[in-house]
Amino acid sequence: MLGRNARGRILVVFLFLIALAAPGLTQDKTGDVAVGATYSLIPRNFQGQVDISIHLPEGYDKSLDRYPVLYLLDTEKDFLFGSAVANFLAENDRIPGLVVVDVFLGNATGTPPQLLTFLESQVFPFVEGETRVQPCRILYGHSARSFAALFVLLYRPDLFYGYIGAGLALTSPPWTTAIDFVKATDAKLAEMKNLKKSFYFVLGNEPPFFPGVHKFMDILKTKAPKDLDWKYDNLVDEDHFSNKLRTLYGGLEHVFKGWYLPVEVAKLGPEAVKAHYAQLSDRLGFDTGLPQSPIHRAVMNWLAYQNQTDAALTLIKGLKDKYAFDCGVSEGDLQFAARFAVNGARGDDALKIFSFMSQQIPDSPAGFGGLAELYESTGRLDLALANGQKAVELAQAKNDASLQKYQDILERLKKRK
Repeated sequence: MLGRNARGRILVVFLFLIALAAPGLTQDKTGDVAVGATYSLIPRNFQGQVDISIHLPEGYDKSLDRYPVLYLLDTEKDFLFGSAVANFLAENDRIPGLVVVDVFLGNATGTPPQLLTFLESQVFPFVEGETRVQPCRILYGHSARSFAALFVLLYRPDLFYGYIGAGLALTSPPWTTAIDFVKATDAKLAEMKNLKKSFYFVLGNEPPFFPGVHKFMDILKTKAPKDLDWKYDNLVDEDHFSNKLRTLYGGLEHVFKGWYLPVEVAKLGPEAVKAHYAQLSDRLGFDTGLPQSPIHRAVMNWLAYQNQTDAALTLIKGLKDKYAFDCGVSEGDLQFAARFAVNGARGDDALKIFSFMSQQIPDSPAGFGGLAELYESTGRLDLALANGQKAVELAQAKNDASLQKYQDILERLKKRK
């Protein structure tokens, strides 16, 4: 056992070594994370200054694409989480990439009509001059700003396609605005024959506002034009302020529903898929075409996770044959899905995927090699041997990195035969 003095010397040496190593533990700053850029505009029709912050979607600088625009009426720094939510949903193919524009009105005063004039005459031209955008705008507001969003929907619906209201605390009579929006909605909707817009609004656990919102929904149910796509959610686990993020998330999914291809549509065939995105284009106001990324993700989810192999493989082939459209599903994607099916005891699905590979990518040894292993596992040695031989021949011709693996399979099959 070490004595006290020895232990003390060791401790001193240990601390000295830590001191020497300390600079190595400190990481040098290599850069800043930028969410976007902020610009100041002076309104021509009311007093004050309005700060405009712009966030660009992932990949913006590497493409020539144009993007829909999400406008945030900001009172509490919604720009940070708004940009993050837009990025997350786009990266997961629930919505297209969005340009996010925060309109901070805290240093300006103006009436709702003045705000509309400012947006139309100054903000939109500025954003459209600085960024590549589609003619599809979405307006988001929380609390009092949700009233502003509703005001625009009722009085100038042409300015935006999508409207999202967080904490739309309607009462009758009103408590935060001179406009009784319940009565205004009743009157304005009676004048409208068409309103091809998307409207999503939310309350948290806010019982004082339920009567007004329920009356508001009764009016929507009876008087809203049929082409108004509206939805209300009550987030019972949220309060008036915490519902903001989930409202934006749910609202963007509602506005762009159908961007991620539903399997029910895919099962109807490539013509139905084409028609689906044509209808979506008409609704959003810009041509989506057949968007490869969300279709690719949907197909891969069906193959690997959702037991929809037939729908996925039929769609890949159907879109290619009918429209020369590439879903972006690679040989590696198919191998991954097939191996995932094998590991999940979905042998029939794996067999379908490897068979599809052997037919659609006939110069690839992977499909034939996968078939050889599957047929071997079920005792169909003649089929296993034929596919194993084919895999080896193709691998030799291509000098494939998996040649030795296929040779081992073939030798094992020959011995079993």
